[in-house]
Amino acid sequence: MKYLPLTTFLFLFFTTAAVAVTQPAIIFTQDVVAIDVDGRMLPPQQIEPETMAGMQTLDFDLGRGRLLRVQTNITNAGERGLEELVATVKRCYQYLESSTGRRLERGVMLYLIELDEIPYAYSFRAAYNSVNQWSEVRLALIDRGAPLVGPQAASSLTDLLYDTLPHELSHDLLDGIPQLMHDIDGNASNHTRWFIEGICEVLAKGFSRREAPLLYKHFIALRNVGSVLADKRMHNDLLSWSQHNNNGMALESDLYGAAMLTMLTWTETTPLVELLEHLVNSSEPVYGRDLIALMQKTTGIGPHELLNRAHNHGRRLNDQILLARLVTEQPSY
Repeated sequence: MKYLPLTTFLFLFFTTAAVAVTQPAIIFTQDVVAIDVDGRMLPPQQIEPETMAGMQTLDFDLGRGRLLRVQTNITNAGERGLEELVATVKRCYQYLESSTGRRLERGVMLYLIELDEIPYAYSFRAAYNSVNQWSEVRLALIDRGAPLVGPQAASSLTDLLYDTLPHELSHDLLDGIPQLMHDIDGNASNHTRWFIEGICEVLAKGFSRREAPLLYKHFIALRNVGSVLADKRMHNDLLSWSQHNNNGMALESDLYGAAMLTMLTWTETTPLVELLEHLVNSSEPVYGRDLIALMQKTTGIGPHELLNRAHNHGRRLNDQILLARLVTEQPSY
């Protein structure tokens, strides 16, 4: 059976939900969907850590009563770079807090599961009672014997550490601003998604740029930054972007890129810490229309002019990445 390239056919969907008090308070699910070239969904393999032999729990202090808890079946994790992995998570916390002026109050639980063969599609479920202990619960599947850090580490783990985790922790930071209205399942959109996802992308890419420059260039390239805002229709798509929509995966990815460029451009004139302070100091709930008004107030231009500037920003960013590739790929004599 033929499969589409890895970066094309994998789509991650993360959910957390509260359930009845007689059951675990939080259920975390992580699903990776794989589609073959004929458009058929591949059946997911169930990942059930509680049934695996050799599982152990390792706790690490993140400061201020927060923990990084690693649940793993890797018996020699220390020899394979666990200490540096922990240090990376700590630096992630420090980077996000210093970049936003906000504080992360809870810890992270990581499931690092070693397998002989990584499935194309899988489904994972974790249930736990500590509602206020974990900001994020995440899973990375790792090839048998692979290192946990460095260029030979599993892409599922490096993507988690340098892109997914800082992005999702940024959501947790923004959740701590009650004035900022988020889209909630089942409710009408507040049209703030472009702002929220844009900030999360800016912070995630900022962290990867500092920590793993090659991965940063890869993450940026996936967002099509050189062209994503060239079509003016994308402007309206972005500003009306809601949590529940009929967008395909390619358009959703492009909207993340467009949101990132928008917030990169806005925060060039209004530092992110200052921008978030505007929200914190608001006496009223902040909706999408209020964010557009704040954009005009702080930059002196309207949203479409700012999006035009964001397009130019993306072109420059794309040119920088292409130039860097040309330099690194030049033959040496």
